[in-house]
Amino acid sequence: MKKSYLVLLSTAFCLGLTLGGISWVSAQEESEFTLEEITVTAQKRAENLQKVSMSVSTIKGEDFQNQGATTITDILKDIPNVSTSAMGTSGGYTINIRGLGMDLPPGMGESSVSMNFDGANSARTETSLFGYFDVDRVEVLRGPQGTLYGRNSTGGVVNVVSTKPTTDKVKGYGAIEYGNYDKKKTEAALNIPITDTFAARMAFVTTQSDGYTTDDHGYRANQTGLATRLQFGYMPNDEVSLNLIYNYTKTNAGNMFADVSKANWDAGKYDINTAIYPYDITVKNRNTMQKISLTAEFPVGPGIVTFIPTYEKAEGTSTNVGWGRGPDSDKLLFNEDNRPYNNVTKIGEVRYASKSDSEINWTFGLYYLRSTDPMDPVSRAARAAQGRGAADLYSDTDAAFGQVTIPFTDTLRAIAGARYSKDEKGYSDAINFLYISKSYSFNYFDYKFGIEKDLGEDIMTYFTLASGHKPGGFDDQTAAPFDMESNVSGELGIKSRLLDKRLQVNADVFYYQYKGYQVVDMYSVPDSTDPRGFRNVVTFFNANAARSQGAELETTALVGDATELNLNLAYLKNEYSEDFFMHPVETEPAVNLKGVTMPHSPEFTVKAGIAHTFSFSDGSTLRPKLSYRWTDEQYLGYLITPKNLGPSYSVVDFTMSYYAAKSWSLNLYANNALNKHYYNGSVNNPSGTFYFPADPRTMGLTLNVKF
Repeated sequence: MKKSYLVLLSTAFCLGLTLGGISWVSAQEESEFTLEEITVTAQKRAENLQKVSMSVSTIKGEDFQNQGATTITDILKDIPNVSTSAMGTSGGYTINIRGLGMDLPPGMGESSVSMNFDGANSARTETSLFGYFDVDRVEVLRGPQGTLYGRNSTGGVVNVVSTKPTTDKVKGYGAIEYGNYDKKKTEAALNIPITDTFAARMAFVTTQSDGYTTDDHGYRANQTGLATRLQFGYMPNDEVSLNLIYNYTKTNAGNMFADVSKANWDAGKYDINTAIYPYDITVKNRNTMQKISLTAEFPVGPGIVTFIPTYEKAEGTSTNVGWGRGPDSDKLLFNEDNRPYNNVTKIGEVRYASKSDSEINWTFGLYYLRSTDPMDPVSRAARAAQGRGAADLYSDTDAAFGQVTIPFTDTLRAIAGARYSKDEKGYSDAINFLYISKSYSFNYFDYKFGIEKDLGEDIMTYFTLASGHKPGGFDDQTAAPFDMESNVSGELGIKSRLLDKRLQVNADVFYYQYKGYQVVDMYSVPDSTDPRGFRNVVTFFNANAARSQGAELETTALVGDATELNLNLAYLKNEYSEDFFMHPVETEPAVNLKGVTMPHSPEFTVKAGIAHTFSFSDGSTLRPKLSYRWTDEQYLGYLITPKNLGPSYSVVDFTMSYYAAKSWSLNLYANNALNKHYYNGSVNNPSGTFYFPADPRTMGLTLNVKF
C-alpha cells in the first residue's frame, strides 16, 4: 500500500505543478499557441478526438519517426494501460490493452486486440515487427469494441492510418537513419497528382539492425526488412473517393532466439543458452506479407456507402527444423513454431452511414472474413512423423452490425449499437485426429449503450455499457476445443479542454466482467519413454469468470508559447473472480488461483514528458523532449507463476529535433537512455526460466528532407 500512496502523491504533485503553470500562463497576453485539433476515425467516421465518447489515444507518424520507432512496441510505449509482449525471434509482438492481449499460441487462439491497417484487420503478429512507415497516425481504442469492430476486440483496437494521396501538388520526403547495434534505415514517400481528380503515392522503408542477444561466441543475429506501399486515389468530389492500396513486406532474421536464461540475465548479460538453443549460421527465417485493399466511398440517398474488400497473404519459411537436440544426435528436432506457413485472409466490409451534416448519426454494415492456413507437404510429413495433427486450418466470420447516435437536446445524446456474429473454426484432412475434419461454431450478440453530455463548449462527459466476444478454438494437436470468451464493460469518462485550449484533461474509470476467459496451462508428468524422463502437457480451456477495474488520466498542458507537458496515469486491477485451477509450479499439483492477478496487469503506471521549442530568427526551431515511464510489477507469461512475475521498472527516453526553415530536419534520439536492464516477456519450463529482453539503450540520428 505504501507504493500505491507514493504513486498517488507523486501524481497529485505533478498535476498541481501543471495546473499551477497553466494558471500563470492564462494571465499572459493572448497567444496562438494552443493544442492541436486531432481527427480520428475510431467510430468509422471522421470526428474530433475530443468529441468521441470512448478512451482513445493517438500518435502522429511524424512523432514516432523522430524517435527512431520501428516496431509497435516503440510506437505504443507511452499510451496508458497499453503494453506489448515479445513473441521471440521473428515472431513479432502482441499488444495488451488493460491487461487483455494474446496468451494462446498463434494459430490456436486470437488476440483480444484487433489490429487494423487502413480499415482492414490483420491478425498476424508479424505485422507488429516492422513496416510502420509513411503513417499519418496510429489510434488506440481502449475497451471492448464489439459493435463496430466485432471479433477479437474485447480488449480494444489499434488503427494504423497511412498517409493518403492528394491532388494538390508533387510532394514527399526522404529519411536516412543510423543508430547503434548497426541500425541502418531508409524511408521515403512521393505523392504525384496525375489529374485534378487522380493521384498516386509511393512509399518504402528498408531497415537492418543487429539483435541484442548474443550466443556464447559473441555473435549477434541481424534482422533486415523491406516494405513498400503503393496507393492510387480517385477523388472526383467531396463525397466520392476510391483508394487502392498495395502493401508488400519482407523480413529476414537469423536463427538467434530472443530468450535469455535467468542465470545470464541476473548476471546482466543478453546471452542465450546455446546448449539448449544451438546456433546455426546457415539458418534463416523469412516472412513475407502481401496485402491489397480498396476503400470506396460514394453517396446513395441520405447516406454514404463505404466498401472495403481486402486480400492478404502471409508466407514464412525457415531452414531451421526446431528447438533442442535429439538424445542420440546433433540434429535439431522439428518445431511447429518454425514450420513454413501460408496464410490467406479475405475480408469484405460494407457500411451505409449518415452524412457528416446529419442530425442523427447512424451506421449499418455487413462483415465477411475467410482465413485459411494450408499445410505444405514438408510440414505435413514432419508433423505426422511426430504424431501431431497435420491439418489444414480455417476460420470464417459473418456479421451484421449497426450503431446510431440520437440527440435529445443540444447537449445530450444517446448511443445504441448491436452486432450479430457467427464464427466457425475447423480443420480438414487431419492425419492423427479422431475425425478427418471437424468444425466448431460460435454465435453471439454484442451491444453498446451510451450517454453523452456536454458540460460546456469543450467539456463532455459520457457513460458507456458495451460487450465484446472473442471466438473459441481448438488445440491443433488433440483437437480438444475451448469455448468463446465474453466481456461486459462499463466506462465513465470526461474529455475537456480548458484555459483557452491550453490544457487537455481526459479521464475515465471502467469495470469489466469476463466469462469464459481463455487460458493455457502447462505442466509436466513423468514419462519413461521420453529421454528427459518427463513430458509436457499443454491444455487450453476457459476460466469461469474474471473481473477488471481501473482508471486512466491523460493530460497535456501548454506553458507559455513553447513548452508542452504530458502526464498519463493508469490504475489496473485484474483478477480471477471464481475458482480456477492451474499449475504455478509445473511439477506440482494444480492450485486454485481465485483472487490472483491476471497476466499483463501492472497495478500502476506513470508516463510523463516535457518538450520545449526554441525558435530562431531564421525560422528554424530546436525541440528537445524528455520522457519518463514507470511500470509496476506484473505477470509477463501466460502461466501465473512466481517465476513469471516481472519486477517494476522505469525508463527514460530523450529526443532532440532541429527543424530548418527549408523543410529539412535532424533528429537525435536516445531510447532507454539510462540503459535500464528489464524484460517484457518470460517463459518457464523444466529446462529453466527464460526472459525476452526489452530494448537496451538505443541511440541514433535521422536526417529527414521534405519537399
